[in-house]
Amino acid sequence: MNAGTPILTASITENLLPAYDASHGTPDPMLRRTLVLHVAGAEANFEQTDYGHPGRFNDWVARGIDARLQPRANELLRACDALSTLLR
Repeated sequence: MNAGTPILTASITENLLPAYDASHGTPDPMLRRTLVLHVAGAEANFEQTDYGHPGRFNDWVARGIDARLQPRANELLRACDALSTLLR
């Protein structure tokens, strides 16, 4: 049986950065999530952290969206929100 060709994949990773890490400098550890969406051969990258209030995540922020996906940026952000609800 042919598995087909993926047209949408999503990957979420988490990194715990220690207190006073050079990337954030706060006295608390910081959790960073990165989400990568591959849609029909294009890629969109997003980041979410609990910077400033440990344990409560800030909104997703785009960290690179292929030009072909730029017109869909709002839908991609909504997809990030929907996917992150699965992690709670």
